[in-house]
Amino acid sequence: MMPLSLRLALFIVSVIIAIFVFRKIRKTQFVIEDSLYWIFFCVFLLVLSIFPGISIFFAGLIGIESPANFIFLVFIFLLLIKIFFLSLKVSKLQTKLEQLVSKYAIDNAHTQENNGGDK
Repeated sequence: MMPLSLRLALFIVSVIIAIFVFRKIRKTQFVIEDSLYWIFFCVFLLVLSIFPGISIFFAGLIGIESPANFIFLVFIFLLLIKIFFLSLKVSKLQTKLEQLVSKYAIDNAHTQENNGGDK
């Protein structure tokens, strides 16, 4: 059985995260595709807090004694997935930045050559 305190904590945390995410979306400080992950995360938390039988069933299915441990394991897994995709995004941005800096340096060198040749 899942303790009531854990269920309440899951519910409160999911509501707080949802409010925060929707405020950031409204202020256009959050890209919608990134916010989808967090909205899914909040819905998942709400479902687990309202229906604790789900975590009890899956914990028993994979051999975890406590539903709370199952919830922590799932959260760790979901956060690892998020970190992986953020790492991919950072790598792509780093590559784009390096290309942009190279292009800027080449354009700047051409501009200086053209200005220097006119004098």
